[in-house]
Amino acid sequence: MTEICAAHGYAALFEHAPVGLAEMDTEGRILRANPRLGEMLACDPGDLVGGWLRERLLPEDVEPCEARRRGLLDGGCPNCQVEVRLVDATGLARWVEISISRIPATIDSPEALLAAVADIGTRKQAEQRMDSLLHASPAVIYTMHPDNLGTMTWLSRNSVSVTGWAPEQISSNPDWLTTHIAPEDYGRCVCQVRRWLSDGAQGFCRLNYRQRMPNGHWQWLEDQITAIRDATGAVTELVGAFQDIGARVETERHLEKIARNLPGVIYQYRQHPDGRGCYPYASEGMTDIFGIAPEEAMRDAEAVFRVIHPEDVERIRASIEASMRSLEPWLQRYRVMSPERGETWLEGHASPEALDDGSVLWHGVILDITQRVRAEHALHRSEQELALAQSIAHVGNWISDFQKHEIRWSDEVYRIFGMERSRWEGTHGAFMQAVHPGDRERVQAAVDRALAGLEQFDVTHRILRPDGTERVVRELASVELSPCGTPARMVGTVQDITEQYHLEQEQRLLAATFESSQAIFITDVEGTIQRVNATFTQLTGYTEEEAVGANPRILNSGRQDRDFYQEMFRTVRETGHWQGEIWNRRKNGEIFPLHEVVTAIHDDQGEIEYYIAMFHDITRQKELEAALEHQAFYDPLTDAANRGYFETLLDQEARRAQRYAHPCSLLLLDIDHFKRINDTFGHEVGDEVLRFLVHALKGRLREADVLGRWGGEEFVVLLPGTDAERGQHVAEQLREQVTATAFPCVGLVTISLGVAECRPGESIRDWVKRADEAMYVAKKGGRNRVVRLDD
Repeated sequence: MTEICAAHGYAALFEHAPVGLAEMDTEGRILRANPRLGEMLACDPGDLVGGWLRERLLPEDVEPCEARRRGLLDGGCPNCQVEVRLVDATGLARWVEISISRIPATIDSPEALLAAVADIGTRKQAEQRMDSLLHASPAVIYTMHPDNLGTMTWLSRNSVSVTGWAPEQISSNPDWLTTHIAPEDYGRCVCQVRRWLSDGAQGFCRLNYRQRMPNGHWQWLEDQITAIRDATGAVTELVGAFQDIGARVETERHLEKIARNLPGVIYQYRQHPDGRGCYPYASEGMTDIFGIAPEEAMRDAEAVFRVIHPEDVERIRASIEASMRSLEPWLQRYRVMSPERGETWLEGHASPEALDDGSVLWHGVILDITQRVRAEHALHRSEQELALAQSIAHVGNWISDFQKHEIRWSDEVYRIFGMERSRWEGTHGAFMQAVHPGDRERVQAAVDRALAGLEQFDVTHRILRPDGTERVVRELASVELSPCGTPARMVGTVQDITEQYHLEQEQRLLAATFESSQAIFITDVEGTIQRVNATFTQLTGYTEEEAVGANPRILNSGRQDRDFYQEMFRTVRETGHWQGEIWNRRKNGEIFPLHEVVTAIHDDQGEIEYYIAMFHDITRQKELEAALEHQAFYDPLTDAANRGYFETLLDQEARRAQRYAHPCSLLLLDIDHFKRINDTFGHEVGDEVLRFLVHALKGRLREADVLGRWGGEEFVVLLPGTDAERGQHVAEQLREQVTATAFPCVGLVTISLGVAECRPGESIRDWVKRADEAMYVAKKGGRNRVVRLDD
């Protein structure tokens, strides 16, 4: 009766299974198919009987599937799986996973095969999407083994577009990195990765290095590495992502050069709707231009307005209000009063940016144009054309004569436009031809408004030189009227402001960089916080108002002592930067780990002026690394030390024993008749026996002793500070403990143990060999005993 119920249950399961099922003979001929398989093949299940499953596959998938079936029948594996494409009656192919297992022969029927067919189309589509995403990504993903930092084991396909090297060129070449990364960069990066691994591989390891491309050129790459761990916490693989940062490196170098050589002040000015203003940033040129230190200007914006000439200050305030309302670029000339230099003329250029809180932030530059203005005033007493032409150094002048229908340029204009005088037609049409096509309509509209008397001609636009280079110019002009009131001519200047224009763009880039995903704070040389970004507030809980003016000690968690911070700042002072991991405290008292980089900013005399600190929260990485670290050193089945970790400890303890003349013993043990247990009760019971054995052994060992799995059913015990006689005693205790333990399903289990004490000058291999020989004697002597071979 029980057999009948089981048969009915199997039949019901076969008919209603959510996956396709087919019973086949050992040759692969279908004996029975369920409705789900018929649905997948768009046919009646009965039509499949007598046919071959391989006939329903794409031709290129037949042989892999048949090979798995043959391997199954040859006893190579208890079951097999293969991913193939199944073709239904309509000709539509779909990805499936076929799992084939053997059905033992019975009295009534010969041996058969059961094939389970599962639709994996959705998973395959996801894999294809992932491949597409990796190909489109600017970053190349790769893997490598933590013990071999010279070879990448796998790379995403986009490595060709990023580096010029195909994935197989890199992954198939052992030690490829050692020959393609700049030697000084490779050594530095390997040391950094190894230090990161030795510190627990927390978070990410970030690297910058140069790699040689196929054309021989060096390419700057930025790399970020993280660790993959197994169930014991062991780092089993490294996963990295690198991308080309050559353009960024060049931009940073260019910005540094401009900041050092600009004869003026780069600044940011922010004004709130209620009229309050502040300078979030001002370069060192603030002292030269205004006679005010940048720090003072950033603390008190009114300090700047107080040195502006009384006749100009209200006009400047009004112009700022106007730019705030219209969001048009701000450009003003004005005077400042200095006790040392007297009256000085300045010219300010700034681009406004509307912020979410209603305030406006200007990114600009202020230049000392005193000499230029004095020249203008002197030239003003001369002919008007020359006064306009010579108003600014390196500014050309022009006259557009409407009566003669011609335009006359000064020599400087020809230089700016890159034209030869002999090839210049001198007409308005020729001028418009030199204007960038994208700006022509706007320039012509500005000319029309000036001629109509609606506004002054003041326009910034691009020009295209005959050699194809692009420049940015600013043109100013006034319209002179004839006696009858009609426009007679325009007299104007043109200034090449290409570098200034790009400088303003780069200033905006610098401002955007500060508001990054990294928390950033800036302190003066005394350690007082001068500025923080939004990410700092999010990570620490301190608002900008609470942090600015405070000392970074508000973040001190107490985990690092005074010596740690003294060493940190010694490194910063000597090398210019420091990076590492720190535990900080949030405003709410929560302690969290972070990776921090501290950089010193020096003045022209080489003295430190500021410290810039950037950090990010690595709490999640710390948690993952702690879990993965355990997986790296312990056997996943028994939680005993794995062989690699045990060998490391064995070597360390042997060295210590020989250095200090301390005894140290090694036990090598094996479960008696373990193969019989596996054959009789199955491997799952065998695994449980191994786990119970380890539990029993650990209960009789000291904290200093180390239990490791040597392989299979063999285990080793390291007994520091223990001579051979005491080691034999410990081994006997372990044997008795195991004998007294009731193992599930099996009952009584015994072990045979060999004991060997470390000898001076003896190699690890010979030491282990003596323990193994002693265990072998115990086995030959009848098992369930301890043997120590005397010298």
